[in-house]
Amino acid sequence: MSIRDKIAAVEDITSESVTIPEWGVTVEVRSMTAGARGEMLADCLKDGEMDVKALTPALVIGSTFDPETGEPVFTRADVQFIEAKNSAAVDRIAAVAMRLSGLEEDAKDKAGKDSSSTETGDSPS
Repeated sequence: MSIRDKIAAVEDITSESVTIPEWGVTVEVRSMTAGARGEMLADCLKDGEMDVKALTPALVIGSTFDPETGEPVFTRADVQFIEAKNSAAVDRIAAVAMRLSGLEEDAKDKAGKDSSSTETGDSPS
């Protein structure tokens, strides 16, 4: 088997169950594929700059799944809906999505100083 075939055979999408007490639900947050991450980042660019306001809803939309059905919880049409929800709940999902998708440091660099007071990347899993 070639190295390419070995890589193709690996299921490398990771996920975590994330409890959102504000909403009374547990969701599955998945890492994004490289293509989905690129598309999401491209959607968040405005005049060549990262649109920080668009980043969090895009992360939540691209990474949140129903743990029972495996279906996406949100669609692109839900941006305003997500923006109107509790920021702690939304940020909890976004932080896990960033960590699982390899965006944590990248997003902090592009957004400038990290204004979040919660760190999720250092806790043991």
